[in-house]
Amino acid sequence: MAQRVATEYKKLVLELSTWQLQSFIEMFQNTEFETEVRVYDNGEKEIVLFDRGGEIPLSFKLIGDMYTFEGGYTIRDAKLANHMRQAVRRFKGNAVVHRMYPTYTMIYHYQEGKVMRIIEQKGDGQTLVFEYRDTIGDLQRLYESRGVEDQIAWLRVHIDQLLDFRNRRQAAHLPTRDVDRQLADLSHQLFMLEA
Repeated sequence: MAQRVATEYKKLVLELSTWQLQSFIEMFQNTEFETEVRVYDNGEKEIVLFDRGGEIPLSFKLIGDMYTFEGGYTIRDAKLANHMRQAVRRFKGNAVVHRMYPTYTMIYHYQEGKVMRIIEQKGDGQTLVFEYRDTIGDLQRLYESRGVEDQIAWLRVHIDQLLDFRNRRQAAHLPTRDVDRQLADLSHQLFMLEA
């Protein structure tokens, strides 16, 4: 198996509450990794992770009551990279991550902490390895769309029956005002569903 050279976070976005940020910090402090937390006068915090002698500063800006990090960096230590992957998953981050190997790169796309797509890149070529499909959501949407189609079919049958009834009343010289009102209501419902 190929040895990973580095993990590059091309883009990472984390939005954390105060409690989540503290949990994020503890996640790295309670391990073998060297970390440093810097608190600024404006309330913003910077978590510095040390990676093989280099620093990885993660600057969290305070926006409202949430701390937001948006940026990119490279991790060379495999254990630290694995820990960061767990943090992205746990704190539902959005990210584009390049896991670089000597002869190829695996590109991971995260959305809300879930891997949505994995692409293998070799030279100039790319191969899709994995793509998340929301099968349950697709089935739910299909079911709901079928529900609308069934309602439309029912409305059309009901309108046809009312039209026949109206024609019979009109032929018998009976008033059709109530039937016309019902037809107008059903036609409006049909128009709304078809839109």
